[in-house]
Amino acid sequence: MTYRVPLTTITSITPIPNAERLEIARVYGWDIVVQKNRYQVGSVVVLIPIDSIIPQWLEDKVFPPNGKVKLHRHRVRQIRLRGQVSQGLLIDPADVAEGIASWAEANKKKKVDLELEQDLAEMIGVTKYEPEVHDNTPKAAIKRNKPLENPYFRKYNGITNIKWNPNAFVGQDVVIQDKYHESHIRFGRAPFVANTFWKKVKKFLGLTPKFESVYGSNNVELTNRPGNKGFYGMNVYGTAIEKEGAFEFIEDGAFVHAELIGPGLQKNYTYGLTEHHIIVFDVRLMQEDGTQKWLDPEDAEKWADERGFDFAEVLYKGPFDKDVLEKLTVGRCSLGNEVREGVVVKARYHYDNQGDKVGFKSISPEYLADTSNSDEH
Repeated sequence: MTYRVPLTTITSITPIPNAERLEIARVYGWDIVVQKNRYQVGSVVVLIPIDSIIPQWLEDKVFPPNGKVKLHRHRVRQIRLRGQVSQGLLIDPADVAEGIASWAEANKKKKVDLELEQDLAEMIGVTKYEPEVHDNTPKAAIKRNKPLENPYFRKYNGITNIKWNPNAFVGQDVVIQDKYHESHIRFGRAPFVANTFWKKVKKFLGLTPKFESVYGSNNVELTNRPGNKGFYGMNVYGTAIEKEGAFEFIEDGAFVHAELIGPGLQKNYTYGLTEHHIIVFDVRLMQEDGTQKWLDPEDAEKWADERGFDFAEVLYKGPFDKDVLEKLTVGRCSLGNEVREGVVVKARYHYDNQGDKVGFKSISPEYLADTSNSDEH
């Protein structure tokens, strides 16, 4: 799960130099500035992660009218206090009792028994922040049409922030790749599926191939959309794939996940490019039994290189090291001169064949310091 509001415990508390009234409480891998001596190690708290929208009643309770910290449009963001980055809010469970009681009454619950690690988002009315869609992004005019989608053409599961599971790769070899502020693009060669009238006619006449080319954003397949002008339609995804001749280089049963970068896709991020460009970061191949297997990161890099695709810059290979990860998360991107969004860390071998978890992301606090950015990409 990539977003939750858990009831959990504080694992450590450390002082802030030259701060008499503040200290740092750690929950999972998140460091959050709190009032000194308010909590102890083991204290039960509610974690409100960054990029949360909290209801007005909770905001009034947590942030007094004369307080220094204010929210903009009820959104919890990364902030910096006394030089220390604070990512999220910690709330005493007693301060959310009002919301839980209201939820219980509305749902006709006589009693609510809370457990550690339980997600309280729905109970207390906290929701995930959804970035606004700008007119210049390719997502603006795209809506899903599930009946026209090829069932073999699967979307990429979301990548969880490693701060939710900071010890995920301890004792393992990993690969750390640059993460770009981009638009996800996917394409592949999938078994043919007769999901339109004309495809059914062709199948009846015995004119169908075994495999067909498919492409789209991560959430929406664009291959068979009504009104498409030609196979590639009138969208940046199809245009980029056509320009780079992507389907000329991939085999049947190959599915590619990549970053579409360049001008007009994300605010202030062009990566020094004057036109859109595809950078591959993951590949899966269909097996004889019909299952799809993710390539290990190094095999995916080799696969992309052999076919002439650029691959997301590999910044590190070796034993997992938290200090190395923290150092690589910040700074400038390997392309252009933009602030690095962050990195993606993956197990070097034995990639997850089910696709449930292909890696973790680590987001740069410098990137999040820009109020137009979020942890949603």
